[in-house]
Amino acid sequence: MQKILSTMRKAVEQYKLIEDGDKIAVGLSGGKDSLVLLKALKMFQKFNIYNYELVAVAIDIYSGEEDY
Repeated sequence: MQKILSTMRKAVEQYKLIEDGDKIAVGLSGGKDSLVLLKALKMFQKFNIYNYELVAVAIDIYSGEEDY
């Protein structure tokens, strides 16, 4: 996870991906990639200078309703 966080930090700084006050939504499919992204962003939130809100989003295709 340290390698992922390190790479994420570099990308955020280089490309200015996150700013204070941002609201970041992560679409959860239940797969490894979306779950790791959500976990990494949550960990990154604790140890960085950016103040952002993190929201996980999943859509139930059978009911058509969204869960937050």
